[in-house]
Amino acid sequence: MQSVNPRLRLANRIKVWLAVVTLCVAGVSSAADAPLHFGVFPNLSARALVLLYQPMQAYLEKALGRPVQIYSAPDFRTFLERTYNREYDLVVMAPHLARLAQSEAGYLPLFSYTQELHAVVVVAKSSAIQGVEDLRGKTVVLPDRLAVMPMLGLRVLRNHGLQPDVDFKPLYVASHSNSALAVQRGDAQGAIIGSAPYAQFPEELRDSLRVVARSEAIPNQFLLASPNLTPQRIEALRKALSAFAVAEEGRRFLENSGFAGLKPASDAELHKMEPYARDVQNFLKNAK
Repeated sequence: MQSVNPRLRLANRIKVWLAVVTLCVAGVSSAADAPLHFGVFPNLSARALVLLYQPMQAYLEKALGRPVQIYSAPDFRTFLERTYNREYDLVVMAPHLARLAQSEAGYLPLFSYTQELHAVVVVAKSSAIQGVEDLRGKTVVLPDRLAVMPMLGLRVLRNHGLQPDVDFKPLYVASHSNSALAVQRGDAQGAIIGSAPYAQFPEELRDSLRVVARSEAIPNQFLLASPNLTPQRIEALRKALSAFAVAEEGRRFLENSGFAGLKPASDAELHKMEPYARDVQNFLKNAK
């Protein structure tokens, strides 16, 4: 058998080693450049959510040096399932769903918005209805059954002696936007809507409605990081979001959205949402 020149053998080994290093570096670069999946729970229409969160998306892309893509879902249940599957790297969720993301999927709470949330009971601005009691015998529209606002709003109606399917007809729709539009169109006489989405409605829609009751306050939405991210990436996200909150575009976003500000996530506030989180779990269990 013909012997191989030692120098040739060494040269071949160097070529293989360089190829491996090149592939490894390419793999690291590819992972670093991979888009960050930003999940936003579907309390508004998909178009409204993209427009709302575009300033945060653009800022994070610059701060993190990687693409950021906004995702949502057709309904709350699908969004929660995708969160459980850790399909989102960064996620913004209602407080009771944030508690489930933390306890059931290991998501790490980073921040919450400072403005507290309420459920508001609204009617058409031109309606003769003056108070909650006037909704007796009427149709009341509510967003997704897994949303916390229907839970709070129904408590308000019950406190005024109105039971669903007995004293009024509940009608569930996909989002807060759809609830408001149903009242505006005259398809229903009242609706239960979250105070945050209400503040984010187009002025024309908001001005066509009138608030007749308000629920107790609960914490606002939370931003959480996937446990699939490395500690370094989570810390980079934390720093980028903190910087966004004080940057000009961030302050404008927080003011225009009605979120007011960002504050570090509170475990105590998340634990307060435990009863509402369990209601969601029980509903999903019984709906199977």
